[in-house]
Amino acid sequence: MKSYLDLVKISGKVHRKQSLMTRICIFLAVFLVAAIFSMADMEIRAQRISTVKSDGAWHAVFRGLTREQQELIAARPEVEESSWYGATNYRVDMGYQIQGTETVICGFDREFLDLYPSVEIKEGSFPEGTKDGVVLTETAADRLGTGVGDKVTLDTPEGEQLGFTVSGITGDTSSILQQGVYGMFTDREIYQEYFTKDTQELDGEFYVSFTPWCDIQEKIREIRDAYSLSDEQVGQNAKLLALMLQSSDPYIFQLYGTAAVLALLVVLAGVLMISGSLSSNIARRTGFFGMLRCLGAQKRQVVRFVRREALGWCVTAIPLGVLAGVLVTWALCALLRLVSDRFFGDMPVFGVSLPGIAAGAVIGLITVLLAARAPARKASKASPLAAVSGNTGEITRVRRAARTRFFHVDTVLGIHHAKGKKRNFILLSASFAFSILLFLSFSTAVDFMHHALVPLRPYTPDVSVVSADETCSIPKDLARELEGKDYVKRVYGRSFAYELPAQTGERAGSINLISLEEDQLGWAGEGIIKGDIESVEKGDGVMGVYVSEDEGLKLGDVITLETSYGVQKLPVTALTSFSIVGTQQGVENVYCSEALFSQLTGQDGYTIIDVQLAGNATEGDVEEIRSLGGEGTTFSDRRMDNGEVRGVWYSMVIFVYGFLAVIALISMFNIINSIGMSVEARMKQYGAMRAIGMSSGQLIKMVAAEALTYVLSGMLLGCVVGLPLHRLLYQSMITSRWGDEWQIPGTALAVILAVMALSAVLAVWGPARRIRNMSVVDTISAL
Repeated sequence: MKSYLDLVKISGKVHRKQSLMTRICIFLAVFLVAAIFSMADMEIRAQRISTVKSDGAWHAVFRGLTREQQELIAARPEVEESSWYGATNYRVDMGYQIQGTETVICGFDREFLDLYPSVEIKEGSFPEGTKDGVVLTETAADRLGTGVGDKVTLDTPEGEQLGFTVSGITGDTSSILQQGVYGMFTDREIYQEYFTKDTQELDGEFYVSFTPWCDIQEKIREIRDAYSLSDEQVGQNAKLLALMLQSSDPYIFQLYGTAAVLALLVVLAGVLMISGSLSSNIARRTGFFGMLRCLGAQKRQVVRFVRREALGWCVTAIPLGVLAGVLVTWALCALLRLVSDRFFGDMPVFGVSLPGIAAGAVIGLITVLLAARAPARKASKASPLAAVSGNTGEITRVRRAARTRFFHVDTVLGIHHAKGKKRNFILLSASFAFSILLFLSFSTAVDFMHHALVPLRPYTPDVSVVSADETCSIPKDLARELEGKDYVKRVYGRSFAYELPAQTGERAGSINLISLEEDQLGWAGEGIIKGDIESVEKGDGVMGVYVSEDEGLKLGDVITLETSYGVQKLPVTALTSFSIVGTQQGVENVYCSEALFSQLTGQDGYTIIDVQLAGNATEGDVEEIRSLGGEGTTFSDRRMDNGEVRGVWYSMVIFVYGFLAVIALISMFNIINSIGMSVEARMKQYGAMRAIGMSSGQLIKMVAAEALTYVLSGMLLGCVVGLPLHRLLYQSMITSRWGDEWQIPGTALAVILAVMALSAVLAVWGPARRIRNMSVVDTISAL
């Protein structure tokens, strides 16, 4: 042995069991930090992938620029990609058609394909430099029966026919499928030759993506000022910029601040976990450090010994903690690919988050070094005399006898053991309190998710058959026919009577009268706020959409309606939050039964039929539904749009609940390990108590009382600090945006308190088993 520091390895072997518990604590802290930061990094990556596929990879769009100005912007060193884009008939109201189907026409440069990866040329090539080349969307090509090299004819509003050659086939977009139209894309030159006259000035857009390391907001301001552009002429890909930390939105800055607070809480939780563990470990070996002093070690050398020992624990604990964080990240990435391969198929299953690994390793190492300072100073003060005499424990002056008025002496001793060493008591209680603090803070992300993202509703259709003139012209027999198809899960139709003149009390206005069949009445009933659905089902009243206490229809209002059958009075017998259609300014949506709708309007058909498909539905089945609709209808395909919603929703759900699961799991292990270490330090005392006549049952009560004292103190402190912090974060993330008032998070609080209570029970179970197996003879020999 060349140096006293070589004793570190020998000490590690002798105290392997005690040091194992400390290494476990360091492992848990590093795992917590690495997992949370890695999951956050992967969630940002997942959202960026989803955003690029749905909204594009561009950062800013400028409207109304000349070609010369566009070229000057494209030449700027910070501009990575740029493309001009123009669109005609995108509102589907101008009369451009291919074989009777409305067609949206888009023109753009070749670089636009890089800015919009979803517009992928699946077959053929982009018509760059041709005189009549166009790209058709996949659905258009399939329905027209055309391929690359075939001719297509476009009918214009003026009655002209324009001939083009199909040079490529591209994937569909959700908006085109939902509108049930064709999409035709071409290059800038062809577009400007044929369609400029029907393109408004602001519809000619110039998309730009910047290099990732520049200040994008500053560059946008420079371009806007250089060409005197108005706010209307400048747009931003807000979601993508927010994910790049480049947003200028004040609300996004609030979210950045919230994320910083959550990150700080994770770091502090790791610090407290490691500090409490090291403090307990060093305090347990006061006699050992006193013996080092007897052998001539100086205080400075003891401090170095403790630090070297702590670093030795890091050699195994930190890599294992980081590895565990990586494994959790891999599992979540694989789960994302499983639930939505279309959106997250590009995400590697074995993706590695360098920020997460760095955060776990660096924070773990720095925390161990900082946390070892106080225990090291304490160890250096260990008395050589106390070590020689064998009295290495701290003698606490007893001012009064234990108060056994409410508890038995064994319970009181357990409480005394917990509170005897204030530093250790504070560190452990604070560590447990941080479990509540972290869980409540991250639970605000669940509330944010439910507000920011709208999941698919039970009534969301996959495809719809819609009356072309928005009348009740679709026969109900079609709905019954579709119900009999084995590839159809559910069919439900609605009839509409738009903007009917109506009077409610003294207020004159108009209503949209909408019929609901059995399924839709059931969904509306689930959202009932006031009244009851039964009267609506029977046709004795109508149902309004609840807006607020001051606005919209009220329960008990009577709507007076002028119909071809005379004046009808409709009592409002229910208010619901259910809104299957959009709202118009000054027009109330009113729901009624199908029988009442027919009675009021004399119409017996549907305006729209929604269809939810079974899992075995094929593209051929979808085409059959389209053909069954016949003339006078349009077909809306929402499957791609639904897939986009599912992808984003699943991503958020997996990671948000992943955060909470990791926090709960680590909280449980931390409580079990920390209480186990505290009890382990007193095993000789428990043995001595057994020797003087205490039963194992009394000792177990003592251990349970000690564990309960730590956990209850942590619960109390966690609630006192955690609830105000939850309120602050909730107001920053939700109230400031959506106006919802904060409420006590009962569910989240109950879950984490239950986890802590279960952890306390499990923490007592291990020591209880050891106490039962304790040999009194061996204990007396060791004293």
